[in-house]
Amino acid sequence: MDQFGALAIAAVGLAQTSGIAHFIMYATANGSLARNSAIGLRTRATTSSDAAWDASHAAAAPWLRACAYSGYAAGALTVAGTVAAAVAGVPRPGALLIVPGVGFAAVLALIVTAGVVADRAGRDADPG
Repeated sequence: MDQFGALAIAAVGLAQTSGIAHFIMYATANGSLARNSAIGLRTRATTSSDAAWDASHAAAAPWLRACAYSGYAAGALTVAGTVAAAVAGVPRPGALLIVPGVGFAAVLALIVTAGVVADRAGRDADPG
C-alpha cells in the first residue's frame, strides 16, 4: 500500500506544481500579476522594471503553458495507472513511479527553460 501512497503524493505534487505554472502564465497574461517580490519568474532582469516583467512573462508564456500541461498529463497518467493497478490487484506498482518521475523531470526542464527565456526577454526589454 505504501507504493500507492507514493503515487498519490506524486500526482498531487504534479498537480500543484503545474497549477502554479498555469497561474503565473494566466495571471501575467491578463495583467493581474504585477511585478512583485513573491511570485513569478524572478531574476534580476525580469524584476528590473515593469516593462521587463511584462515582456519576460509574455516570452515565457508558451514554456509555462507546456510546463503546466505536461505536469497535468503526467499527474493524470499517474492517477490512471494507480487506479488500474489497484483494480487489477497489483500488490506493488512501483514500476509506475517512472511516470511521475518523468513528469517532474519534464516540468523542471520546462520551468528552467521558461526562466532562461524570461531572463533574456527581460534583458532585451530593459537594456539599462
